[in-house]
Parts: sequence; C-alpha cells; structure tokens
Amino acid sequence: MTLTETPMAALPAEIPVGAPPALRLVARQPGPNGAGAGGRVGMRYGRIAGWLGSRRPLTFVAVLAIFTMGPVVLLSTLSVNSIYATVTDASNHRLAGASALAAVYVNTEMTALAQLEDAYARRPSLIAALRDGNHVNFDAPVILAALKDLRALQTGTKFATIDDSSGTFWGNQDPAGSPALIGSNFSTTRDWYKGVVKSGKAYVSSAYVSALAGTPLVVAIATPVRADGHYAPSGTEIGILVVGYELSDTQRLFSDFALNQGVLIEVTDQSGVVVAQSGAVPNKLVQDTSPGVNAALKGKSSTDRLSIAGEDDFAAYSPVSDVGWTLVARVPASVALADANRLRASVIVITFLLLALLAVAKAVLYVVLRDRQRAQLALARANNSLEERVAGRTADLEASNRDLEAFSYSVSHDLRSPLRGIDGFSRLLLEENKEGLSAEGTRRLGLIRAGAQQMGNLIDDLLAFSRLGRVELKKRRVYTPGVVNEVITELKLENPDRKIEFVVQDLPPCYADPVLVKQVFRNLLGNAVKFTGTVPAGRIEVGSNAGLGTKKPRMITYFVKDNGVGFDMRYSDKLFGVFQRLHRAEDFPGTGVGLALVRRIVERHGGTVWAEGALNAGATFYLTLEDGNART
Repeated sequence: MTLTETPMAALPAEIPVGAPPALRLVARQPGPNGAGAGGRVGMRYGRIAGWLGSRRPLTFVAVLAIFTMGPVVLLSTLSVNSIYATVTDASNHRLAGASALAAVYVNTEMTALAQLEDAYARRPSLIAALRDGNHVNFDAPVILAALKDLRALQTGTKFATIDDSSGTFWGNQDPAGSPALIGSNFSTTRDWYKGVVKSGKAYVSSAYVSALAGTPLVVAIATPVRADGHYAPSGTEIGILVVGYELSDTQRLFSDFALNQGVLIEVTDQSGVVVAQSGAVPNKLVQDTSPGVNAALKGKSSTDRLSIAGEDDFAAYSPVSDVGWTLVARVPASVALADANRLRASVIVITFLLLALLAVAKAVLYVVLRDRQRAQLALARANNSLEERVAGRTADLEASNRDLEAFSYSVSHDLRSPLRGIDGFSRLLLEENKEGLSAEGTRRLGLIRAGAQQMGNLIDDLLAFSRLGRVELKKRRVYTPGVVNEVITELKLENPDRKIEFVVQDLPPCYADPVLVKQVFRNLLGNAVKFTGTVPAGRIEVGSNAGLGTKKPRMITYFVKDNGVGFDMRYSDKLFGVFQRLHRAEDFPGTGVGLALVRRIVERHGGTVWAEGALNAGATFYLTLEDGNART
C-alpha cells in the first residue's frame, strides 16, 4: 500500500469524534472540487438504497424481477443450448458407430456371396464343361445343372448365367433367358464385365436394369472361370459366371439388421445408386448425390444433418471397403433429440418457477427474517436446555459408574468372603477329621473346596472383565519379546513337570498398554499350556506376520500356535464369548472368561482377534496390534 502525504490545508477544519471509518476515509481523500470521490460514490449508492427503501414491496419485487430475469433467462438459454449440443454429439457418435457396424455387416454379407460364387467357379465339373472357352464346345447340360445347383444353394438369386470371356451371352442361363439375347455382347453395357476384366477376381457390380422379362433392377456378382490345363492353358479365362440379385433381395438381406440397430439405413453402389433402403424397395435407379455419400465413396466416414421429404434427420456415412459401396445410417431428429426436448421443457418450467419465486421473494422476506429471529431465540433456549440435560446426564452417568464400582466391590467382598469361609472350613474339616472320614467324605469335601475356589476365580475374572471397559489405556512402545519371555518364565515355574517346547520368533514391538498386552499373552499362552496337557511333548510357537488378516495400515499380526487338542472350526464363533467353552471343565479346568478378556483388550486397542484349528491337530490364535515401529 502506498501512503500519500496530504497538505494540512486540504484537510477539513474538524472531523467529528467517533465518526465512522468511511467518513474519515472520505475526509482524507478529497476530489478536485473539494468533495471526495469516495463520498460521491457513497452518496450515489445511498440515494439508490434510500429510493429502494421508500418504495412499496410490489415496486421492489418488480425491480428485483427486472434485474434477475435477464440472468435467469440467459442461464436457461445457455443450458438448453448445452443440452442440445451434448445430445447431438452423443447421437452423432452413436449413429457413426451404428453406420460403421452396418457397413461391416454389408461388406461381410456381399463378400460371403462373392466367395460362394468363386468356389463354384473353381468346380472341376464346371471348368470341364467350358472346355477351351469356345462357346461351340460348351457342355450346356452340365453348365445348366451347375447353375441350378448354385441357385438352389443360394436362395434369393434372380438368375445365374455363364458368358464367354468376351462377355457374350450364348443361352447358358437359369432360368432360361430370351432367345433373342443369344449372341448379345455385354462387355460395353455391363459394369460387371468391366469389373471382372479389371480386377481379375469376383466383382460386385453396380445396380442396373436387367434384360430379363419385366426388366427387374438387379445387382450382379461376376466371377472369372479359369482353365485347369486340360483343354486350355492353366489360368486362362474361359468364361464368366454371373449371378444376379434383385434389389428386393438385397433389401431383405439388410432390413433385419437395421431394425436390430434401431436406425434407418440406405446402401448405395459404386455410383451412389440406392440398392437397399429402410422402407419401400427401390422401383427405379435413384442416385444419392449427397456430399456424405460422395465422401464415403472416396473412403471417408462423416456425419451430417439433412432434410428428407420434409423430415429432419441425423445421418452417418461409412464406406463398405471391399465392395466399393456406401452405407448411410439415419435417425429422425425428433427421436434423437427426444431427451433434449424433454429437458428443454423441464428447463422452461424451472425458469418460470424461478421467476415466480423471485416475484414473491420480497413479500416473504419479512416473514423469513421474523421467523429466523424467533428460531434463533428458540435455539438459544434449546441450547441452554440441552446443556442442562447434558450436565444432568453426565452426573447420572458418573453416579451410575460409582454405583457400578460399589457393586463390584460388594461382589468382590460379600461373595468372596463366604466362599473363603466354605473353602477354609472344608480344609479344617479335612485336616482335623482325616482319620475318621471315609474316602467318599474326603472326596466330597475336596469337591466342595474345588467348587469354592472355582467360584472365586470366576468372580475375579468377571470383575476384571467388567473393569476393563473403564480402564484408561496407557499406550507406549512395548518390547513384545520381553513380555512373551516373561510370561513363558512364569508358566514354566507354574508347570515344572511339563515337557513343553517354547519357540519365540523375532517379534516386532507394538504400541499398546504394556500391562494389558501381558494379560493377553498370559491368557493365550496359558490356554496353550493347558490344552497341550494331553500331548506327550507339547510345542508352543509365538510369531508375527505383518498385515495378515487386517486391512488397516501400520498393524502387526501376532499368533500363538500349539499342538494341543484343537477345536472344531464349526464352533469357532463361540471361543471369545463369556462362559463359552468347547471342552469339558473336568478335562480342562477354567472359568470361560479368559478369551473374552483377550478379545476385549485387543478391540480396545483397535485390533481384531480370531482363531483357527482342528480337532486333535492344534490351534492357532491371531491378534492384531499397532506396529510399535510406526510410532518412532
């Protein structure tokens, strides 16, 4: 920002104390005539605002409509134009694809007919019947039989004939031609002769008026018949096989394909003469001289919009490459633009609705502002009430937690005291009356003591399980191998007579609460020790696998694997539930809470736990915890 020093004489004599910033700014920047330029602008907008403020609501709405109607109408016009442009491009793209596909279909069909005729021209029997190519030596019965066979195989043919190599007709035709035509030379009047001579192979001709009775419009496929060396040198042209197809047959050949594509088609020959079209069969030779057809005859595809018989159409032009024909695919503009027309109607309706809304905007403005103020007051009251309710609920929750703690203490104290009494008095009874008790009495007192001890353990586990959800996690980087080896040492001291091989892999550190992590491995390794009790040589392995069984980033998967009794995978969903046991308590004592504690601890750390196993084939327990290396 550049600051300009203003002479003291140019400043007004006095600026009121507490004047607004705009007034002070105007005072510092006077214009050439002594009045500030900003002041003139402020006065101008002030007069406009004053004029609008003094008008009636109807006047304001009218002014608002005038200033907003133009942009709304302009926006709707641009939207309609954009819609039409988009739909037109999509229609042209789809139509060009349909045209290209139809061109491939026409090319395939006509090429297949030409290949069929070429195969007949190579038949040894037909070659032998033409002898040396001199019509005097032609074997007419054999030729006629071949022509009939060809027409029987290829339905839709109008005629099939054999002319000599000069294009002269000698009556070898099915059905029989007019005797007056015998000896007529077609080398200068038929396109098929010129095409065969020029290409030396099967040639699809342009449409022409046939010399047959009724002068039908036909397309011919002409193929040279060449000697095989018996009567004339091999490869010498000894005749021309000509098969004619009436335009009504070509129409039927392509009409079904056009219906399936949902477009109108027009097929033109090498001269642009229509040989097939959707609708009526051509009854005379009509040439399509449109620029699109001319471009397709030169091998270039294009799209256009044209008017045919007063109907507006979209058209796509594609060359039929191997035949030299063209394919025109058309669709009425009313069909192609139907979606655009519907959208245009919707835009017009929306535009009128917007204009109507603008017309009533000023009328409802006061109501909206009034209701907004009322809503703000109501919201403020609701917020105050909500804060009071939240405070009340928080107090209730704290009271419930205190009650739960008191209940836990009551359970711990009031229930375990009688259990200790039962266990203690049973022990004293055994010690003081050991001589007088029968074996059955001793056994029963032992059962009472075991039951009391089991109930005490169960109460301890339940209390630990209930407190776990309220314990604050104190996470830090935990050296996992040290925790595991510490637990293994404790288990070895508790089970000195067991032969167990512990295998601890190189375990990465985790980021967790160290006390709870030790509890997890204590429960899992304790279970492994317990359930390998029936195995002569127990083996317990602790390892890790980064990313196994989890899609969360920065997680490590640990596992504890044993060769114990295992479990049936059908009941794996019950393993981690409270009091859920898959083995009898008489075989493997326990409270049924240990694995539930494991799952609760792991889930509180954001991980998952699962198990795999089989009966008498061991079990593997997996858990995921955050990678401790990711926190360094």
